[in-house]
Amino acid sequence: MTLRFLATSLLAATTLPALAHDPAAHSRRPPAKPAECAALDGKDPATIDPKNPTIKAAYDKCEAAKKDARKAADAAAEAEHDH
Repeated sequence: MTLRFLATSLLAATTLPALAHDPAAHSRRPPAKPAECAALDGKDPATIDPKNPTIKAAYDKCEAAKKDARKAADAAAEAEHDH
């Protein structure tokens, strides 16, 4: 009886922490909106005139900043998973 209890408790001690680990807890948080996108806040992307060089430059800077923020968030999430 005690051997069975010991085996059960040992099995529970090794499997329950693994089951309790929630991978969704490490899910990637959405990156903060980059400051470069402030000029485009509230504007519908369909109404942005790509022929206007000022707006196009602001849009390109915003997209590059978003891409960098996504890369940083992916790297942080990957580092979190490698613990």
